[in-house]
Parts: sequence; C-alpha cells; structure tokens
Amino acid sequence: MNGKRNIVTTTSVFPPCSDLAKVLRVLAEIGYDGADIAFDYCVQQADYPFLNDGYADWAEELRRTAETCGIVISHGHASFDASCGDTALIRRTMHCCQIMGIRYLVVHPIWRNSAGAVIEDGQTFVDSNVQAYAQILDIAAEYGVTVLSENLLWGASADPAVIAALVDRAAHPHFGWCYDTGHAKSLGYAPSVLVGHTAPLSLHMQDNHGHGDDHLLPGDGAIDWDDVTAVLKEIGYRGDAVLEAHHQPLEAKNERERKSILIDLFMRAVRLEQDMRIISE
Repeated sequence: MNGKRNIVTTTSVFPPCSDLAKVLRVLAEIGYDGADIAFDYCVQQADYPFLNDGYADWAEELRRTAETCGIVISHGHASFDASCGDTALIRRTMHCCQIMGIRYLVVHPIWRNSAGAVIEDGQTFVDSNVQAYAQILDIAAEYGVTVLSENLLWGASADPAVIAALVDRAAHPHFGWCYDTGHAKSLGYAPSVLVGHTAPLSLHMQDNHGHGDDHLLPGDGAIDWDDVTAVLKEIGYRGDAVLEAHHQPLEAKNERERKSILIDLFMRAVRLEQDMRIISE
C-alpha cells in the first residue's frame, strides 16, 4: 500500500455532453492521473457521439487523446442501474469501456421493488440485486470490465455493509463495490462501517455537511478525512482516489473559475493521497 494511487476525477465536473477530448486535456494539464467517464452525462443529448453508430470511433479517439496527454481512463459511471433490460446499451457501454481501458464501471443497485416501494430489508435487497445484476455481469465479463455496486441514499441501499454483502452473495469475478464517502456521511455511517466486510475496490470521495448529498470538495463539509484515511489503512485499501466532487465546478461562472476549482480539488486530493500513504508505512 506504499505505492502512489492515481488521482482520478469524474468528468461530471464539466457540464453534460461536453467534448470529453477537451476535458481530458484540461485534466491532464492540471495533473490528474486519471478520469472517470460519466456515461450518465453522455445520454442527455440525442446526437452525442456515445449514442450514435460511430460510438466506437468516439471511444477510440478518447483513448488516443488520453494516451497522448498522459492520463488514463480508468473508471466509468453507467447511465443505467441494475434493472436495465437494454442489452444494446449495456453492450455499447461495456464496449466503450474495453476500448478506453476502463477497468471499473459503477452500476447503481436497484433500491425499489416492483411496486415502487423502497426496499428496506437488507436480505430482500441482496436477493433482488443478485438477480438484477446477473445479465450485466455476464456481459461485463465478455468485455473484461468489473462492475461496481455503490452505497446509495435510500433504504437498504444506504448501508455499506449491505452492499458488501451483495458482492459476497453474488460471488462473481467481475463484481465488486464502490464506497461513496458522501452518501455514507449524509446517512450517518462512519468510515468504521468498512471494517470487517469485503473491502471496496474503488472510492467516490466527496464531502457534505451530513444533511444532503452535496458532492463538495473534500474539506468543505463535515467529513473527518483523518478518520477516513485511517480506516482505509486499516482495511488495506489499495485502489485509486476517485473524486466525485462535481457540485462546485458545475456552479462555476466560467471555464477559468472551473479550472481554478479543479486545481484546488486536485491539490486537496494530493494531500489526502499522501496521508493514505503516510499512515500505511
């Protein structure tokens, strides 16, 4: 755990349907090691390249851009959840991941039952999602992508231990989970909830004041980041520092202000990454 983690940010720090080649160049110029492609931001405009027949060429262009400017495209966030029955969209997304070199793709679990009620019982949640993820995981395996579930905000989905239990129950080689620091904080789960359970393969690092899912820069909310880094050391977390602090960059008045915020975000992430290394030595 002494090696440096990649510092990765979601591309959702830029508006939906932005030119991701330009986004990658900006992030690389600032110093980010990697990008997390927000596929959910790529489906909000009907003529966006991801949705067109030339999507593979678009993905290849992004791969070449990343390679040229020295940044990796390591993570992604799907535009669908585990209930998705659109095999074509699933395959399109997984194919893009394969072309770009994306290792991990977050796909949210289902948190409502067929009647639309929030699933509160942990066992029911696990049973429902094992079945729901099955098709997605089989397709992901074809493309060499690992799907990650995530602790959300509603009912049983909010409990990180339940998400870890889902991964254990599914027991699929292309399935893991992502721990979202902000979601956990807003629902009252301390980082210690990670101890004693299957460790996450990725993080979503974002802050809030404990009252809502604000997606703030780490340090601008109420999360105790010393506590977070100590627990990550205790469980032997070896993944990247993946930033999902998109609220403030999206509120920027112009591109210059957005870049300034992203530089600040990067520097905070550098300090957090250093803390994670220091306490593990």
